[in-house]
Amino acid sequence: MGTSASNTGPNNKSPLLPPWAEQGDPVGVGSGGDEEGDDGQKLPDKIEIDNDKVQKKIPGPIPNIPSPNRLSGARKSFGDYAKSGGTGSNLRNSLKKYSKSSGGGAGTSRRLASGITAGSGLLGIMQGDNVRVSSRTLSLSDLNGLSVDQAIDRITEHLTPENGDADSVRLALDFALAEALPEEEAFNASMFTDDVVQEAISCYLADLIFQDIVNGMGKAWFHVEHPSKHHKMEEELRDLVKVITESKLEKVVGNNSGEISQENITKIQIDVISQTVDEWENFDD
Repeated sequence: MGTSASNTGPNNKSPLLPPWAEQGDPVGVGSGGDEEGDDGQKLPDKIEIDNDKVQKKIPGPIPNIPSPNRLSGARKSFGDYAKSGGTGSNLRNSLKKYSKSSGGGAGTSRRLASGITAGSGLLGIMQGDNVRVSSRTLSLSDLNGLSVDQAIDRITEHLTPENGDADSVRLALDFALAEALPEEEAFNASMFTDDVVQEAISCYLADLIFQDIVNGMGKAWFHVEHPSKHHKMEEELRDLVKVITESKLEKVVGNNSGEISQENITKIQIDVISQTVDEWENFDD
């Protein structure tokens, strides 16, 4: 899987929270869609989530006033990491600086609100609910007869928001489902066991965070000269983020992955993202 970093990243005047992180189409999960009640009326969604509702669940004020040159230290550190060919200590120091310059765990959660909204829809689909985005619905029954790759494409297309986070969310959905689903040719709804669901959520959040870092660092990430070295560093960064994300999800969920539900998935995602990024500030210089 590649990265979505195709620009220079945010500048010193860019807000810590882009406007699309507070806006966007809601995702409805539950009995909505074409299902009807006894009276013939369409049933309402059990849960509806959007970026604004996500923001309200994140503690602390919304950070909209950027500090001058706030990313320069982190970008220099990532640039040095890239030029050196990558070492673990350089990467950890870069992540520590990035956390401090990007609003920490809460700031990252706020930036990734579109991804958290899509993540609620991802859980809904994996757990067999109808998931509505705009006027379209998707459920596991719609994926019958498809290959695993085709099913992943359908889920990703359905949940990708139409805003500035589209590339990052699309890549994270693709990565998570490809990592978590078994390598079989034909898709089967029974593939989404509790363990697979938790693995998919873990991979999804890890890649959202990974994309946020790469996008935030802009050109600094591409100071490495040889493509093979760039790929190695990309994997090192993603692996480190994934290890921490996985441990935080296990801590938040506990021993019962079956308890992940629409009632708690938004908070779970916020907590895991926040705790993962805040962990970087404990790295030694």
